[in-house]
Amino acid sequence: MKASNLILFLLIPIISSSQNFKLNGEFSGQNTDELVLRYIDIDGKHISDTLEIENNKFQATGNLEGVQKVLLTGNIQSGGMEDPNLGYFFIEPGNIEVQVEEDNFKEIKIVGSNSQKEFEKVKSKTKPIRLKLDSISNNKSANSNDLLIAGNEKIQKIELNYAIENPESSLSPYFLNFYQRSIPIDSVQNIFSSFSANNKQSLDGKKIHSFLKKMIVKVDDAAPDFNVVDISGNKLSLDSFKGKYLLIDFWADWCKPCIAKFPEVKSLINEYSDKGLEVLFVSFDETEDDWKKGVKKYDLNNWDHTFVGFNNIDSKESIGYQFDIKPIPAYILIDRNGKIIGRYASASKEGKTLIDLKEKLETLLN
Repeated sequence: MKASNLILFLLIPIISSSQNFKLNGEFSGQNTDELVLRYIDIDGKHISDTLEIENNKFQATGNLEGVQKVLLTGNIQSGGMEDPNLGYFFIEPGNIEVQVEEDNFKEIKIVGSNSQKEFEKVKSKTKPIRLKLDSISNNKSANSNDLLIAGNEKIQKIELNYAIENPESSLSPYFLNFYQRSIPIDSVQNIFSSFSANNKQSLDGKKIHSFLKKMIVKVDDAAPDFNVVDISGNKLSLDSFKGKYLLIDFWADWCKPCIAKFPEVKSLINEYSDKGLEVLFVSFDETEDDWKKGVKKYDLNNWDHTFVGFNNIDSKESIGYQFDIKPIPAYILIDRNGKIIGRYASASKEGKTLIDLKEKLETLLN
């Protein structure tokens, strides 16, 4: 089902004790015959469990690696996170009761999940901010981007502070893993070191540990010598762009912020392509078909493209892994000699934006 993997970080397990769960659900609605529950099982596999609705009831059973945030979808309409038939919640081993209404999955009701109850307390603190951000998004103005950035920073502060103040909570590794690429690495280390032993050994904890050990390429480092295949089947590598400035744009059709930034990216390309700038678009789409449709849909045909795919993001051979890209949109700027000279948007820990990228290009190429 399309949009199954829209939310890159919603399907990450949190604690590591392997146990069974049983989910009993009630569904209200006339136009939905089945639901899909997506989670990660004890073997680390992404499960898409189709749940038939009979007499307004549905059930699911499975083996979990502890607490995790799962995705429940019905008749997807828009293919985005705001879709009314897409919802998520925390589940844990044991018996869980679920009530969900057609076209209102955001108000899903959960009984039997202590982690969900805890999450809802945190969510109540961020809800006013999120509602304000929705209003800003729907009523664009000259300073909308600044307001959105400021609002998201407030949410990040609330959720990270929760992790800091509650090192024993099974939610804390989830929050830290979500934000670890957007804060200084020493801050990640300090927060992680305060966690309980169980949280450090959880799957999220192990991801954080791997992140801390990983040698992350940063500004002034030599760019990784990537090797990819473009949309026409031709091979591309870092050497393919030697002597040029290279902008790498990591995106996906399901990523609304990525799509919203395309006009700005195109403007930069058009302004500086004659002065030595080239671009490589790297897709995190779920399928190659989605990727190719997106290239055509957003009129990106004139530039270089390659496909990583959602399921290969963590592969050590992927260009996304080599540049340490997880949240998107993310942008990397490489100079004529193959050195990284800028990381922007989700690739930046300093909050650098496309405005900073434009200023950098003006300095270099004007």
